[in-house]
Amino acid sequence: MNITAPIRRLALLNPGTLAVIGADHAGVSYRDFDRMIDAMAAHLAGLGVVSGQTVGLAMAGPNEMAALVAAMALARLGVETADITLPAERMNFCITEGGRTAKPGVHSMPIERLWTGLPASGSMSGTEPSPMPIHSGGSAIFRIFASSGTTGVPKFSAVSHDLMTGRVMDNWRASSLPRSVHICAVGMGITWGLTQVLRTFWSGGTLVLTNPAQAVMAIRRHRVDSMAIAPVSLQKLVGALPDDAQPLPSLVSIEVSGSALPSRLRTLAEHKLCARLISHYGATEAGGIASGPFAALGGDPRAVGLVHPGVEVQVVDAEDQPMPPNAEGILRIRGANCIAGHLGDDGAPSDSVFRDGWFYSGDIGSVSGEGLLTVSGRAGDFINSGGIKVSPLVIEDVLLSLPQVTDAAVFAVPDSMGVMRIWAAIVAGTPVETAALKALCHARLAEKSPRFILQVKGLPRNANGKLMRDELVQFALTRQPD
Repeated sequence: MNITAPIRRLALLNPGTLAVIGADHAGVSYRDFDRMIDAMAAHLAGLGVVSGQTVGLAMAGPNEMAALVAAMALARLGVETADITLPAERMNFCITEGGRTAKPGVHSMPIERLWTGLPASGSMSGTEPSPMPIHSGGSAIFRIFASSGTTGVPKFSAVSHDLMTGRVMDNWRASSLPRSVHICAVGMGITWGLTQVLRTFWSGGTLVLTNPAQAVMAIRRHRVDSMAIAPVSLQKLVGALPDDAQPLPSLVSIEVSGSALPSRLRTLAEHKLCARLISHYGATEAGGIASGPFAALGGDPRAVGLVHPGVEVQVVDAEDQPMPPNAEGILRIRGANCIAGHLGDDGAPSDSVFRDGWFYSGDIGSVSGEGLLTVSGRAGDFINSGGIKVSPLVIEDVLLSLPQVTDAAVFAVPDSMGVMRIWAAIVAGTPVETAALKALCHARLAEKSPRFILQVKGLPRNANGKLMRDELVQFALTRQPD
């Protein structure tokens, strides 16, 4: 199936239902949305873009509506879109946006130019153009996603129409809450964000486009009932609300993914925004892996959800041997929604983290007998300080329990003798006394307390909001006592 086929179906069944509400609060019906996709597809085809080609397209930026229509149009043509970090030699065309310079060596066109040539949604009501034929989709590549994590080196995952269909349906089954008006406050360029968007359309819902800073206003104005958001954006949203803010009446659920959700942030979000927060854990390479309401996860801040039906998560030791329930080790995943491997330089799958049908996520965690998945952190982030092993997440959760602390990171720095020491960096609304910080850590962490705590204005994060611990280590080395 082509991932745009359900949009065409809704355009026939419920033509007047709103499909999208733009950042300007103007609504677009399913009929007009489908016609906009067709018009964009025809425009691109006229430029020589044809099935089987690869087009670079950013899915996050100032013109989200245009990018969304372009992505759907290219998918309808059977053209694969790719994150714009894909090497130029792998692209046939590139759609730029927001004033970005063209990709060297690739024929490029600004999204604004493509969008200007399209009829306005309101003017399309009186037209009855012939529908654009929909490519069969199936095993054809829908999008090439980039997942750089915190290394800064992109890894590319090619996801077909069929594979994306499986991921959308898995997301739908895993969270059975109604979704009639939805905000996706995560980038559509990542697999979870685009899964959220497609699920909204396929269920006949309305997608509200807005930025996190305007999300509360949009929720109130359009009676939004669900939202998907990353913890770093949720923190900004909650922090901007007054202390006496009440949950928004229309909001039924907030789905959270991308990184660990600190306990204090969860509590604040429940009191100020919505009582039902849902955890989602997944990967670009595997799609959704586990999910569940935080209230049902037993109070462990490391718990990320119950493993989805059809997904197998196994914990193995350093020798790759399976471990018993609740034992902590390396997580590996397999299931129908996993890719076979990252794309190598030649475009073929590579197998650096794919072995014997398993995807090795790089996370450390455990799985209970009931399928509750806990994630303690990335394997490379664990700290071994003089034989004391600790997950940074455990210490960060303690630091974030202080009301003044809005962000925290824990990392290891070698001292002058080469011994790894536990360091922390915090961002606080008002300065925090060092003695108070150390007293809190000693009371709750004992020997796992950070030896040094830096108070900084902000933490380095990549475009996906993931913490760049290596940059903190380099900064700490310049502050290292003799």
